[in-house]
Amino acid sequence: MQIHPQQPDQQLTHLFHDQMNLLGLRVTANRLAIFQVLAKADQPQSIQEIVQQTAVGSGHFTSIYRSVDVLTKAGILRHVPRGFKSLYELGETFRSHHHHLTCENCGQTIGLHSNRLESLMQELTIQAGFTPTNHHFELFGICPDCQIGQMPE
Repeated sequence: MQIHPQQPDQQLTHLFHDQMNLLGLRVTANRLAIFQVLAKADQPQSIQEIVQQTAVGSGHFTSIYRSVDVLTKAGILRHVPRGFKSLYELGETFRSHHHHLTCENCGQTIGLHSNRLESLMQELTIQAGFTPTNHHFELFGICPDCQIGQMPE
């Protein structure tokens, strides 16, 4: 379920409140603001981007960082490593499982949904003698817009 409205719909916000209650976590102004920022985002966001988009008076970096950490540990958010950067997006309770394809030139990121990829990762893990528990897979390339800019004249 991919949702990218200007404001998160009420159903998604209710699900956030339900999950927080289920986990025994308080819904604070910072936590709700972080959730709303990521519900509107069409790609993973850095802490700095989250801070810039929160309109909470006490939403300074340290407070937002602590809230992001709590929400990530609770599974509300998902950590998306990108090189040395840490990005965040809504967890699988709110968005379907996916991976990312990122342009190395402009940084545009799109969600990648592939049953073939999921099956292959499962198969490779089992072939190596492991019991699959979790995985992270990112792809990088040059997006169509940047390819046009790289074409010789």
